[in-house]
Amino acid sequence: MKKRWVVLWAAIAVVGGLAWLGTGWASEELPEHPHMLVQGIEFDGEGNPVAYRKCVDLAANRALPLNAHHDHAHTGAAGAALRERAGHMVVPGAPLTPWANCSELIAAFFP
Repeated sequence: MKKRWVVLWAAIAVVGGLAWLGTGWASEELPEHPHMLVQGIEFDGEGNPVAYRKCVDLAANRALPLNAHHDHAHTGAAGAALRERAGHMVVPGAPLTPWANCSELIAAFFP
């Protein structure tokens, strides 16, 4: 379980890092990908996810405009507030991560 959680955080870090490097070339290089919003994530004392309230496939599981998700959901103040204040997380989907939708993501972390 912990290994899968590390893979998820690493994928998010890569996407966020590419977006942070510059909205010019970095954003244009990323392939289109869907996003999932995992709400109400609860962690155990070791940082592993143990529960969640709901998962939503954003934009009907279609790619979001680059400025919408890179500037806000992953790297901006909105993304930080989602994680830190609300316990939610926007997760990029395939091909950037192994999961294409909420069903696959939740099955990987909460079998």
